[in-house]
Amino acid sequence: MNAIATATAAALLAAAGATVAVAQTTQAPTGPTAASSPHQRDSTDTQTNEAPTPNGANPAAASSPHQRHSMKGMTGADTDEAAEAGASPESFVKTAAQDGMTEVALAKLALQKSRDNDVKQFAQKMQQDHEQADEELASIAKSKGLTVPPKLDAKHEAMVKSMTAKSGAAFDSAYAEHMAKDHAKAVALFQSASNSSDPQIAAFAKKTLSTLEEHKQLADNLHASVGTRTASSKEEGKTRSK
Repeated sequence: MNAIATATAAALLAAAGATVAVAQTTQAPTGPTAASSPHQRDSTDTQTNEAPTPNGANPAAASSPHQRHSMKGMTGADTDEAAEAGASPESFVKTAAQDGMTEVALAKLALQKSRDNDVKQFAQKMQQDHEQADEELASIAKSKGLTVPPKLDAKHEAMVKSMTAKSGAAFDSAYAEHMAKDHAKAVALFQSASNSSDPQIAAFAKKTLSTLEEHKQLADNLHASVGTRTASSKEEGKTRSK
């Protein structure tokens, strides 16, 4: 009887071992969602390869072909440079003043040269808002002994000069494209300055940022509409010439 009991126990143990082995070989690979605890999920998450989100403007994220075209000239370096300029009060004042004066100069040019009502309305708002912001920035800078550029530097002067040489639909298209790009950089500049160590500079940047974000949306819309009209005009010209 003892021999029979021993043999039976050995058989049962062998069967149990085989069952465990089969279960182990058929178990699915462990993934982050299959982990049984937060700690296990954290450890498995480190094994996944996720592509990092690029910094700066992303042309593919633009909402229309014309907006994507306007962003082709934009790179992460452009917005990174703007953000870096907002890091210190001195560089922020200099950059914001140059950009603000350029916006006003281009707006005045658009009011003189454009025959497009949308462009003229946009330019009028740009002149009004940027002149007001420029005056406030100059007042803050003066109270802190910071130097405000009295005129455009060579880079910005060349930009205005190149626009002066354009006319008609070419001017409208170039102006709308400039506005879309310039306001993307302006938003990055003022976002950075809103975290300035200088409380007054930070407060000014935060307050102005909402206006610039509105400008950017208006500029994107303007570029899309001007681009559509320009494309339609070109297509009509081709049809007439046939």
